[in-house]
Amino acid sequence: MFNPALQLVRDYPLAAITGISIYPGLPVHIPLIAQTEGEPEQITSFIGHMAKRNVSPQALQSPQEVGILFCGPEGYITPNLLTDRSWIPTWNYARLFVSGQITFYPEITQSSLEILTQEMEQNQPAPWSMEEAGNRIERLKEHIIGFRVENLTFHPAFKLGQDEKEEIFSQIIENHNDRLLTIWMEKFRDLSI
Repeated sequence: MFNPALQLVRDYPLAAITGISIYPGLPVHIPLIAQTEGEPEQITSFIGHMAKRNVSPQALQSPQEVGILFCGPEGYITPNLLTDRSWIPTWNYARLFVSGQITFYPEITQSSLEILTQEMEQNQPAPWSMEEAGNRIERLKEHIIGFRVENLTFHPAFKLGQDEKEEIFSQIIENHNDRLLTIWMEKFRDLSI
């Protein structure tokens, strides 16, 4: 069975995390890598790293409850795409909100860098490695800290259609200029909630 939440995290890893910022209420934007288990794969935790200066001292000292928002493709769907002008416009989107508990671990800073680099570079024609940065990596590591987010609860929000007849849906797919959105609409139309 396919996991659309995992697909969203893998395709759009930049997350907004609330509950840890040095500026109350302001999210921290960080790419997260999903750690998975099982078949089908299920997300068990997230791993990442961030600049220490962005994190409240309280969060650095003890586990904190956080909210995480992943934003997938989104876009306005106008009746101008259709031959049926009675169809009502809408906004389609794919979002995933996750609540969990973040814990900062200085000892996983190096591995969090390696995991992120490997994940992001794996499909590049000439994958970059941290060794190429030389001593600069060691200097930067003094200012960042690794973390895990565990005890996850998922709240998906997929709205990639609104009960369109097949003819209307096909016209939207054919005429909309955002190809990423239309790919997600075709793939996940039945998940709309």
